[in-house]
Amino acid sequence: MIKQKIQQWLSALEVERQHQKDELSAAINTRDVHLRVKDGLSWYPCSLESSGYAIGELPFAVLERGDRKKQQDRFQSGQPVRIFRQKENVLTHECQGIIHWIHGNKAKVILHEEDLPIWLAKGGVGMDILHDEKTFDRMRCAMENLLKMKKTHPIFPLVEFFYGNKVGFQKEIDPPGLSGPDFLNPSQRRSIFTALESEVFSVIHGPPGTGKTTTLLHLIRQIAGAEKKILVAAPSNAAVDWIAGLLNNAGLRVVRLGHLSRIDKEVLDCSLESLVFSKNDAKQIKKIRLQAEECKRKAGKFKRNFGREERNERKELYREAKELTAWAIEIENRLVEEVIDQAQVVCSTLSGADSPYLRGFKFDYCIIDEAAQALQGACWIPMIKARKVILAGDHCQLPPTVKSREAVKGGMEKTLLDMVRASGLPMSLLDTQYRMNSTIMGFSNQWFYQNQLKAAAAVKNHRLKVDLDNRSTLEFIDTAGCGFSERRKSKSGSFFNKDEYLILREHLDPLLHQLYPELPTVGIISPYKAQVQYIADDLEEEKLPFPLEVATIDSFQGQEKDIIYISLVRSNETQDIGFLKDYRRMNVAMTRARKKLVVIGDSSTLGKDSFYTRLLDYVEANGWYRSAWEFMG
Repeated sequence: MIKQKIQQWLSALEVERQHQKDELSAAINTRDVHLRVKDGLSWYPCSLESSGYAIGELPFAVLERGDRKKQQDRFQSGQPVRIFRQKENVLTHECQGIIHWIHGNKAKVILHEEDLPIWLAKGGVGMDILHDEKTFDRMRCAMENLLKMKKTHPIFPLVEFFYGNKVGFQKEIDPPGLSGPDFLNPSQRRSIFTALESEVFSVIHGPPGTGKTTTLLHLIRQIAGAEKKILVAAPSNAAVDWIAGLLNNAGLRVVRLGHLSRIDKEVLDCSLESLVFSKNDAKQIKKIRLQAEECKRKAGKFKRNFGREERNERKELYREAKELTAWAIEIENRLVEEVIDQAQVVCSTLSGADSPYLRGFKFDYCIIDEAAQALQGACWIPMIKARKVILAGDHCQLPPTVKSREAVKGGMEKTLLDMVRASGLPMSLLDTQYRMNSTIMGFSNQWFYQNQLKAAAAVKNHRLKVDLDNRSTLEFIDTAGCGFSERRKSKSGSFFNKDEYLILREHLDPLLHQLYPELPTVGIISPYKAQVQYIADDLEEEKLPFPLEVATIDSFQGQEKDIIYISLVRSNETQDIGFLKDYRRMNVAMTRARKKLVVIGDSSTLGKDSFYTRLLDYVEANGWYRSAWEFMG
């Protein structure tokens, strides 16, 4: 049974791999380059700033993006790319490579060519993103390792639990006496005690605002105090940076693994590179590398006459550069091993836990934060390096992203937390939330958490100090009957609704003129990228009296604001609500607000869905149900 279930997941992984590869290939090969740039898939135009040869005589090119306007894209170090040249919109040349580093508008690319292409210096050059197989390969390798795992491995019981239907090896433990810092509530202390006492595995269920990160921080401090080695991992770099920063500020010896270009500047001082190069012996590495670079510079120097003697000279210089580099690597590896060995906590992304720097290292604990957003295969990458595993997250919030419907049918989207929940194994619930007032919290608490949550006294009744007409902290503005039909972008397929945004602005404008004793933070979020882009473009040039962020729901998870507006967008005669059907996404959206939540949507489109019917009933009973007609005229 174990083999069958793992093979089923691996089959779904390959379906998803091919789907993403085909999807990206279609976008690159069918869209105009300027659309690709707008979608973050391309850099164009680019100029060749410098070039040369790396170790092994591989050519490299440093490209500089001509469009300096700051915009998001998907380029990062280690990313495979295609460099191309086009003339009059016709592709004339192309080659492939790997991004070595990105700094601002510049990127160094190691090319998969024997010689540096001459056409790179002739203009009309751009760079496209290619599908990255690396994460897929790492997940496949981790899952295949489970098939070969010996029964004596410390976490083999977990393999049996998840894929062999073995149950009952972990229970929530009631401590004889709750101890810990006074500011931890009983559920946080119970979760910590259970995690420490469990033999192999425990789960901390942290709904929005319940202090999951605070709980993990104090759990990790207790484990480290017992001189146990800990690997902390999460699906995203942002989540890893956040917890690494907290641990570092708490005085723990933390090492943050990952490429410097993906690590937040606030935690750079605990990055592996910073810690290694803060050591005295690191000065020797720099000196040796400079010597190697000088050898490569001499080897790559242009010579008008290039015969056998010159070729032998170049070969000898490259050989010397290679030996110097190997020497530098030997010293660096020794220092890396020393830094990691001395660390109490190593932090990385799930995929980053496959780093060659961790090979041979074993950990007492593996703690995975945001486990509800992590694919099974990604979780096993760090888990197989430990003796005990702790998962933390909330299965009622956003799941991992799986694009292929066939892969979803194959079970790829099902997370380890989903499997724990289905097994009936108890999870340690954090039951006190410190973000929202009771009215904002109420609906999510009813629908998702069986009314098990309570608002802490400090936030239970908090609201804006200035609020027009003392209006409710929860409002639903109904656009039904207003003719605000949704529209769809022809290229991306994403929906937007200009008229709905106009109502949002009418509601927001009076707030812009209020004299707040303390400036509130404001977020405008929507499930649809096209709506977010439309709103962001409209507000781009406006000077606002308080901080305001516009983003999709997915990118807003983990954040909070004093005031949140949610634009639902969908308005049609067929009552099609698309992925508004993913109620977990709405749970994330509604639980970002601290003091005021305003939802704008069309009840006639939403009304036949049980979730939104219940939401509308809740607003009528506990908030302020309003018509968009109030804001028109």
